[in-house]
Amino acid sequence: MKKSYLLLAGVAALSLAACNKTGNEVAADNIEANVDNSADNMDAMADNASGNAADTLGNQADAMRDKGDNVADNVAAGNMTESQGNKAVNAM
Repeated sequence: MKKSYLLLAGVAALSLAACNKTGNEVAADNIEANVDNSADNMDAMADNASGNAADTLGNQADAMRDKGDNVADNVAAGNMTESQGNKAVNAM
């Protein structure tokens, strides 16, 4: 139930954040939010793991966020379409 409230709050925040933004910026925000959600899930799994598994999951979550930020920046700058950005994120 808690996750659904967080998801709802995230959607509401994205809706408000979309005001006065270009299509590329909105697409980049959506990509970044999706990557953050996935990385948050990995962090939660790391919290439930121990030892090397926890460290590995935490590192993978950090790497995912970094790559997602780079993809979002490229989409916002117009160097990549939203479709290309989504493909790049899904390939992570």
